[in-house]
Amino acid sequence: MSRVNIVRFLLFVYLVVVLVVTIIPTGSSGKSLNNITVLSLRADYLIHALIFLPLVPLWKVTFPRHRLWWVMLIGFVIAALAEISHYYLPYRAYNVNDLLFNMLGVLLGGLAVFLMIPHQNKQFKNKV
Repeated sequence: MSRVNIVRFLLFVYLVVVLVVTIIPTGSSGKSLNNITVLSLRADYLIHALIFLPLVPLWKVTFPRHRLWWVMLIGFVIAALAEISHYYLPYRAYNVNDLLFNMLGVLLGGLAVFLMIPHQNKQFKNKV
């Protein structure tokens, strides 16, 4: 299996996991993440950001010719659809803060890619 196929497979698995986590009902057993805070933020908000953080880097590695702004736009749409779907699912609750933290995760992933691109370009120029 080539490197490109492995990365495409990882992106596919990642998107399926995000879809499943988005639509499955969450039980109320155990301690709720809503009651846990980290740096005065609810832990579930941070988890929302972390879930969407790898989206842009994975997509950009899988499709390197796609422009970063296009990949981030796709990421924002996926992040928004993930949260907006909760509005239509009777066992899930829509929360605008969850939506904002989904978007923050995409933004941070895009920032990571943006910071890595100049470094990659310098390496490429040195090898030529």
